[in-house]
Amino acid sequence: MANHSTSTVTLSSSFHMPVIGLGTSFSTTSDAPDPIEVENTVKIALQLGYRHIDCAPVYQNEVAVGQGIKASGVPRKDLFITSKLWNTEHDPKDVESAVDQTLRDLGTDYVDLYLVHWPQSYVKMTPYTLFPEDENGNPMTVDIPIAATWQAMEALVAAGKARSIGVSNFFQPQIEELLLTAKIHPAVNQIPATPYRPKTDRVEWCRSKNIHVTAWGPLTIDRATQYNVAADPVAQKIASSINITPAQLVLNWSIQRGTSVIPKSSHEERLRSNLAVVELSPEIMAQVDQLEILV
Repeated sequence: MANHSTSTVTLSSSFHMPVIGLGTSFSTTSDAPDPIEVENTVKIALQLGYRHIDCAPVYQNEVAVGQGIKASGVPRKDLFITSKLWNTEHDPKDVESAVDQTLRDLGTDYVDLYLVHWPQSYVKMTPYTLFPEDENGNPMTVDIPIAATWQAMEALVAAGKARSIGVSNFFQPQIEELLLTAKIHPAVNQIPATPYRPKTDRVEWCRSKNIHVTAWGPLTIDRATQYNVAADPVAQKIASSINITPAQLVLNWSIQRGTSVIPKSSHEERLRSNLAVVELSPEIMAQVDQLEILV
């Protein structure tokens, strides 16, 4: 069976991004993930053929990701590495130092894609914490205009530290505000999008603006309960009718609708299986469309 390891999409920045990548948000708790497991997973994924690695400082594992990249033996020029600007670093004076830390941790001179992870800006506390909270446990936010943050993001392109820049978890009005002053338009908007919650309006609007959509959590039905597509009997039935797994069904549905995907797994066989190219018929695509949860 063919795989998606060489399938790419051309971004508005003219760079080519693989349509499937490895998500590295492995930890499902507040604890930092096991660095040995992260390093090994990244190494195996790259050796299996993955060429896109999706990272973020908030995942607390970029050093281990970098070590996995090095251990894989895959040349840097053959890779597409995405990372993200965390919410505490939106002040323009903090943006370059944030990407510099990511570059040191990953062991690279540049990232292929650098995203503003969330539109919300957090207060930067001393001592530092990723999730600053007030006495009532509410996030401590600060008003930093996206135009100011974005200008600093654009400077990273000029400095050669990021080849493409984009956003993550942004809604249409937030992108429209950004576009009012942007010299470089976002190449990507990374959002949670699945057949269950396809975000069709946002995907189509982004496409109309030449902003590519990457679906994060593409196999997750409910994040709170970690309910996964593999456990859905309807997806199981559709997948079994064409002798593929539910994960292969949903990933190929996502790619055929024009989005890229960054599934995560630390299991070698699932990593291999998730790469498989399966051409879904219009009838199967329509059946998967029916998985949408109408609320």
